[in-house]
Order: sequence, then structure tokens, then C-alpha cells
Amino acid sequence: MEYELDLDAAHVVEWLKRELASGGRSRFEIDASKMFFTDDAGGQLEAIAEADDLQALSTVGILEVKPLVDSGGHWLLRIRIEDVLGSSLPEGGTVSDEPEEMTLQGFEEDFVKPDRGTAQVTVELETDQDRQKFERFLSDVQTDRHAS
Repeated sequence: MEYELDLDAAHVVEWLKRELASGGRSRFEIDASKMFFTDDAGGQLEAIAEADDLQALSTVGILEVKPLVDSGGHWLLRIRIEDVLGSSLPEGGTVSDEPEEMTLQGFEEDFVKPDRGTAQVTVELETDQDRQKFERFLSDVQTDRHAS
């Protein structure tokens, strides 16, 4: 089952960076990606233009965190941030139709910015035991506790 969480995406990313910097063996698998898509701007983006045939370019960043297989538990924390770029291409001039892998640092630089994008934080859990293991992880994040 998937549940929406009231978590600040920036805090989770900062916690993950400090966890990785702590020098111990990583307890998590972390995957980040971004993709671009166009959407008919119609009436949604009046600030861009009033033309009904205008295409708006958006980017979506997805960060997924899950425990390593040998650590037990089967939960998946997902941070999804969508940002409307407007009617122009990003600095590189082209965009791929395929998701682009990124680093945690790249995800932070591209998506975790004040007043930009819409963030959604969710968790997927399979069992009550997974919920308990995730709640321990969540407690570590909320209290800024790291493995030593």
C-alpha cells in the first residue's frame, strides 16, 4: 500500500547526504532520476501565453530510497517533485524522452529549491513489520540521528 507523508523533501535529502557522509556502510539503496514531458498548457499556464496550442515543458524528479536487501524490510520512500519550466527548453537545448539517472547531489541541485515545484512524499509498505522498520527510519530522519 502507498501512503502520503507530511515530510519536507529538503530535510530528507539533507539527512541522506549526512548519512552517506558518515562514512559507515550504506544501509540504503538510493536512486534518483529526472524526466521531461510536455503538456497542453491550455488554461493552466496563462502567465506563459494565452495561445491554446502552446505546449508547456515540465520536469519531474524522482528520488527513491529503500533498505538494502540484506537489512530486512520492504519499504520504499519516494519523493516526486514536478516543476513547470515554461515554454522553452532547458539550457542544453534538448530533452530526452527517457528518464535520466542522477546523483543525490544532482537531484538536490535540480529539484530541492525553495518555492519551486510541487513535492509529494510517499511510502510503499507491504506488511506491518515493514511499517515498523520504516517508522524506525522515519524517526532517525526526524530526529537527525545517523548510524555510526
